[in-house]
Amino acid sequence: MSDSLDFTAYLKEYEIHELCEVENRESGMNNTTRMVTSGGQRFVLRIYNNHKDADIVRLEHEVLAELKRQEISFAVPVPVRNKQGDTVTIAKDGTLSSLFHYIEGDRPSVANTAHVYALGITAAELTKALGRIQPTRKPMYSPYYQLESTYATMDGAAFLAMADRSEQLAARRSSFIALNEERQRLSAECDQLARLPQQWIHGDLVFNNTVSQGDAIIGVLDFEFATVDVRAMELAVIIVDLIKPGDSSFHEQIKLLLQGYRSALSLSEQEDKQLSSLMKLRLLDVALHFAVRLRDQLDKEEVLCGIIDQSMFGCQWINDNWEDETDEFS
Repeated sequence: MSDSLDFTAYLKEYEIHELCEVENRESGMNNTTRMVTSGGQRFVLRIYNNHKDADIVRLEHEVLAELKRQEISFAVPVPVRNKQGDTVTIAKDGTLSSLFHYIEGDRPSVANTAHVYALGITAAELTKALGRIQPTRKPMYSPYYQLESTYATMDGAAFLAMADRSEQLAARRSSFIALNEERQRLSAECDQLARLPQQWIHGDLVFNNTVSQGDAIIGVLDFEFATVDVRAMELAVIIVDLIKPGDSSFHEQIKLLLQGYRSALSLSEQEDKQLSSLMKLRLLDVALHFAVRLRDQLDKEEVLCGIIDQSMFGCQWINDNWEDETDEFS
């Protein structure tokens, strides 16, 4: 979304006075984010780029409200009501936005071992808290284990055909083939994965969606993808986020993350056993998601190239290392 966008058109829907500054912030693929300073207060304006479904945002806000009623050690976003008393603002073209109170802090660093361990503890605490909520609204996103129905239009043939779109992608044809084979193996496991304990999960709990102060994680952000899924999927998502090509330290980071998580929550033996499959499920979901985005002309080809490289590296590392080092990671 262009920086030339008139953000006042969104902000005028709120009782904000003495508007001082609209500051550019990190924005992901799914939304545009701006910091708003007004009358000594700070807010975060979030404009949803990925969809125009107000029910998705209303569910996100209900999950946040349910979490606010619990005793948790970290903050979650608090939506600001607009002049109509709603926490969701709908523009004339259907674009959705929300304004949140700003959570003071910084982005944690994966290079800080204290942050890695703290994220493990926070993830466990969030898992327990989400296991207690009972939103009235139904989940809007499918669980990860429903990969085939979620990506029915990006089936195996369509995914492999993505390698024909350019020389860059064709150079990764072997990775497309290997990832498609992983998909076929995982599809055969999905019925078994669906029998693992299920509950509400954040669904995208990674470093960029948290806030730190000092060595502590003090905030969790971006609950847009909250849904009911396998409980252990939350941990699988975080582990996968640490597996980066060219980073020799992620092995130790994974151990620290798991130590933090398991100090606060113990998964079942079956959940631990299936963790590697859940990790690969996340990698494949991301690869298919960005294949769809390229097909729909939402990204440039180099974006999918990078995703394919990361997903292939992650699956290969899991295959080569995870089972052999189960005892070390336990």
